[in-house]
Amino acid sequence: MILSVIIPVFNAEDFIQKSYASIIGQHIEDIEILYIDNNSTDGSVIKINNLIEKDSRITLLHQLKKGAAPTRNKGLQHASGKYIYLFDVDDEIFPNALKDMLEALESNEAVDAVFGKMIKSNKSISETPKPNDETFKLTIEERPYWGLKWLSDLSSVVGPPAFLYRASVFNQIGHYNEALRIGQDTALDIRLGMLCHVAFLDRYVYLYFKHEESTIQKVKKKMPRAFMVWPRLVQEHLSFYLQQDVPLRFKTLLFAQIYQAMARQIVFTSGLAKRSKLKGQLLSEIKSIDVPFSIRFYLGILVVLPFEPLRKIYGYHIVPAEIKKLKV
Repeated sequence: MILSVIIPVFNAEDFIQKSYASIIGQHIEDIEILYIDNNSTDGSVIKINNLIEKDSRITLLHQLKKGAAPTRNKGLQHASGKYIYLFDVDDEIFPNALKDMLEALESNEAVDAVFGKMIKSNKSISETPKPNDETFKLTIEERPYWGLKWLSDLSSVVGPPAFLYRASVFNQIGHYNEALRIGQDTALDIRLGMLCHVAFLDRYVYLYFKHEESTIQKVKKKMPRAFMVWPRLVQEHLSFYLQQDVPLRFKTLLFAQIYQAMARQIVFTSGLAKRSKLKGQLLSEIKSIDVPFSIRFYLGILVVLPFEPLRKIYGYHIVPAEIKKLKV
């Protein structure tokens, strides 16, 4: 089996046929398509079973544990292909994108994964103009180039359907972090970039379909960004830092983001008692590292005086001063 395509599904009956057509439209014969249902209550399973009757390359799996991470991991556990492609059921793939990425990996044995570009749209590929900026150039970077790039600039991170992986990669980097409610894909991307050789193919791979009812959009509406990124920083990147021999650049990026996120969460929280409790909780979650006195002291000030001008002084002066002192 050359390629395994993993497609998580949750109440996506309107997208089952389109997702199947998008994959089949890549014209790769030696393929398996794994749909993993995550407790759907609509007609998703019925539609997948209808496809199975017509195409024996399709398999339906079930994951009772809720969430994108355990659902994708279920697919990874059952995939038998040499290469792995993780697709989101409501997205679309540009013509020949998978073939081009397969060729990139087949032609470069030292490359562990390849990724391309994405377009965000609330319309289909046929209705969305594609920018005329593709060069189709393959750029190969050694580890940890992309890991540091993505950790330092989240705007450069693309979703799972932009990637094609060698199946053996997951033996090295592990699977998606199921402790994270959101940001599991970013966490895995950064881990991949730190540990593996990743290539960038300058072409559009897929269209990310935007709709307000997506899980990430719901969370973004309700939660300030500092609260969203905190679990990923602590439960993924801090754990990685403690377990791996990382470059100083990773440490400085991580510690700066941790210190900044702590202050933002405190300022966003209403009530002196709640802010004081939150400070203690945040510090306890990073007790595995030594937090400088100046950071602790200024966080205490923000507990009492949660004003944005004070947080900016902390963010622009106190944190950078402490980061400069860090050593491997």
